[in-house]
Amino acid sequence: MKYFNTIEKSQLFYGNNIEVMDDLPAYSIDLIVTDPPYNFTKANCTKMYKETSKKLMSKSGLYDYDDETEECRIKEGFGKEEIYRWLNMTPRLMKKMNAYIFCSEAQVSVYAQWAEEYCCKFSILVWEKPLTIISKSRFSQNAEFIVRIYEDGTALNKLEDCEHYNRVLHFPVVTNKKTPTQKPVDLMARLIRLSSPMGGVVLDPFLGSGTTAVAAKRLGRKYIGIEKNQRFYRIAENRLKEESVQMELFEVTE
Repeated sequence: MKYFNTIEKSQLFYGNNIEVMDDLPAYSIDLIVTDPPYNFTKANCTKMYKETSKKLMSKSGLYDYDDETEECRIKEGFGKEEIYRWLNMTPRLMKKMNAYIFCSEAQVSVYAQWAEEYCCKFSILVWEKPLTIISKSRFSQNAEFIVRIYEDGTALNKLEDCEHYNRVLHFPVVTNKKTPTQKPVDLMARLIRLSSPMGGVVLDPFLGSGTTAVAAKRLGRKYIGIEKNQRFYRIAENRLKEESVQMELFEVTE
């Protein structure tokens, strides 16, 4: 029988997500919503250092740069071994396995395999983005995949808006991104609203600019966010501080 632990307050961690997750209390997390690195398979990714290339690649939403080394963080190398390394940490932490994970098309099968090995259920959602760049030699890149890995006992919350239950999610991309792969707050909020209780704890072990934490805060959930890139961590910290100020001002004006 599981003994559920309680996380009393929201917190951001700067550091290695494996190490931080290892220190979190067992059976304390209600939901994971996260955007790990995609597995980029084109050659010579790390050699693209020119500023023009960085800007072009950032616009695709698939790339992320380490601010000190300027190496492409999303590249060949975030495959099965890396996915299993962080996912294997989650069964100890989750009250019941319940996760939404953004991933590339090439990674879907790996997440599905992990779910099967851990006797979890698996489903796929699609974030459909506005169609922009079109190449008639291949399908467009206007869709991103979100895998849900979950156990029995994690039914979706019953909400009035039936659109919440659509597997195809329609949200515009973020303009003026603080990080190259930043997701819309409303997109993360929909997943959190559907699959966590009020006051529950949402974990994002690949925090980036902090969007998951911002969405959780707005919805009255606690958050645990982990980010190893110092610049991104500071961005997330500042966003959460700004969010607190805005929420306080809203309460005063009501």
